[in-house]
Amino acid sequence: MAERPMFEAARWHAAVALRGSRRVFDGTPIDARSAEILAQTAESFRPYADARAVFLPVAPASLFSGIVGSYGKVTGAPSAFVFIEDPSSATAEEHCGYTGEGLVLEACALGLKTCWIAGSFSPTVARGLVKLAPGEVVRGVSPVGYAASAYPFSERLIFGAGKPKHRRSLNEIAPGHETWPVWAREGLAAAQVAPSAVNRQPWRFRYEDGAVTVSTSGIDAPRIRPRLDCGIAMLHFELGARMAEADGAWVQLEAPDVARWEPFV
Repeated sequence: MAERPMFEAARWHAAVALRGSRRVFDGTPIDARSAEILAQTAESFRPYADARAVFLPVAPASLFSGIVGSYGKVTGAPSAFVFIEDPSSATAEEHCGYTGEGLVLEACALGLKTCWIAGSFSPTVARGLVKLAPGEVVRGVSPVGYAASAYPFSERLIFGAGKPKHRRSLNEIAPGHETWPVWAREGLAAAQVAPSAVNRQPWRFRYEDGAVTVSTSGIDAPRIRPRLDCGIAMLHFELGARMAEADGAWVQLEAPDVARWEPFV
């Protein structure tokens, strides 16, 4: 695993509570300073060689290709993130989730809204908007912008008019969490509210030998990539742990485990 990446943990941890998926935007272009910060963050926050994110200050509507299942079409988004990985790497999916969520949280810290999308976008359009290295693929995208002030019917159907989504209980995702140390419980609280495809929340956590391991729950369905979702939860967990003064690093593991957070001692 790479050395622990550098970022403003307090800033991103605060953004965890602000993050909320939106698909309908008011069309207002992102202000120049925020666009500059997002572009710089996309360039600098690349902790792993097998995954990266690109910020598109201007995103064509054709990038977001309609409706998949019950999820509505993205409209009015002025900008976008493109999430890229090298699928030849066994760790690419979790690293893509981890890296992409860093950009999502930075956008939230700037007062912008986003939405992870892995199915309802045009890979052809996406490939034409970014320069891919040999072997790289676009794994997902996110609109970025200022959300519409009111939730239209499509978003009320998808997101419940802004009401908090149902979250799996801590007993389900982390049995025995009551006895974990404070830093582990703080990390778990941040991970519990991480976004995931179709709100499946495929992560499971266990504490053993002074470290916390995240694994997948075995969910395997079309367009569902549990290891990518676990990568998103990994960043959330790290932020909570670090805010509880448990600095550390992730150690990669073999499936069905994903990684283990080992505090520095």
